[in-house]
Amino acid sequence: MCVFSIAFEFETEQEMQQVAKQLWEKQGITGEMEMHPTSGGRYRLVICSEKPIRDSVLEKLPGKRIQAKAGYGSAVLKEAPSEDS
Repeated sequence: MCVFSIAFEFETEQEMQQVAKQLWEKQGITGEMEMHPTSGGRYRLVICSEKPIRDSVLEKLPGKRIQAKAGYGSAVLKEAPSEDS
C-alpha cells in the first residue's frame, strides 16, 4: 500500500540507480520504485513508499525533486465489451 509518493529527476542513469539502492538498502524503504528515461534526456525515479520518508533523508538526496504522478500503481478500469456487438 502506497502511503508516501515522491519523484526525482537525475542527469544520469547511474545517479538514479545509486539513489534507489541507497533508499532500498540503507534506508529500508519498502514499496515500489519506477525508474525510466524521460523524453528530455534525464532519468526519473518515482517512489511509492509503504511508510513516510523523513525530510532529513529526502534533503540529502541528489537530483531534482518533482511532482509524483497521481495514481501510481492504481488499477485502470477498462470498459467491458457491450453485448450489442
